[in-house]
Amino acid sequence: MTANFRHRELRYGSREFLAASDWARRLPSPRGRAVLASVARDPALIRVLATVWSLPVVDLQVGAKAANVWFGDHFRPVRRWRPAQAVLEPPTAEEPYLTGRSKQALRTNLRHARDFGVTSARASYETWSEAASSILDARQDDMALKDKMDRPGPEQRMAIAAFEERLENNLYYYVARDARGTPLAFAGAALFGQFGVLFSLVSRPDRQPGASWARYQLHTCLVLDLGRSGVRHLLVGSAIRQSPGNQYFQHLLGYRARNLRVEVVADAAIRPAAAEAPAYIPLQQRGNFHSALERLR
Repeated sequence: MTANFRHRELRYGSREFLAASDWARRLPSPRGRAVLASVARDPALIRVLATVWSLPVVDLQVGAKAANVWFGDHFRPVRRWRPAQAVLEPPTAEEPYLTGRSKQALRTNLRHARDFGVTSARASYETWSEAASSILDARQDDMALKDKMDRPGPEQRMAIAAFEERLENNLYYYVARDARGTPLAFAGAALFGQFGVLFSLVSRPDRQPGASWARYQLHTCLVLDLGRSGVRHLLVGSAIRQSPGNQYFQHLLGYRARNLRVEVVADAAIRPAAAEAPAYIPLQQRGNFHSALERLR
């Protein structure tokens, strides 16, 4: 097997990517038996499998405690090999991240968000929970999500506190608001040493297009914050099993399809993320972020 074959890209929207997505969405399960059964029914899928197998590999280590507390629930089960996952390398500066033809749509959405008065910042759990409840109240079309994320009572809040303590407070919460302070979108990420998992990114359905622009700004705020905190990879799950809309969103934000090789190790072996910036800077209506946008117009 040649090096070129081992490290072949699978670009969002390409013919190979669309074929892999069509195949993955039809699988009842991404487990080995289902994959082999699908290939037996359609030998032409061997080419699709070869394309997925040849993706660049990202090696990750997760501590045993984190794997038991949360990572296994999000990526159940904790398998050593996870094919075609959506992965972003969080930037540490605005301008390099926003440069280039492929980021034109992202720059446009961020400019709209700025002109609309949207601001995004990291928040406490209580602030995030209030904002999330407000946004989910407006999402009458998604009651299952609302039930899962509804405002916790006292006992649930104690459970959240214990949960955060077991993860050593490595849960980050973010909220985007309009000029009047109304929550438009919320997001959350869990950190596992030098990589993180985006576990929520939800916007209001009833305040368009502002909420849509806020979603782009909020994600940019989140990845810049994580990058400056020393996070090297951000995961969001399968790249090829997502809906076409989510795949397009990931493409605009700079995600790449990668194979993950996950190893569960002793907690002492996990190196914490090393911050590359002295402090967290919220994404607001003015400042370095918007100066960078103006330079890129």
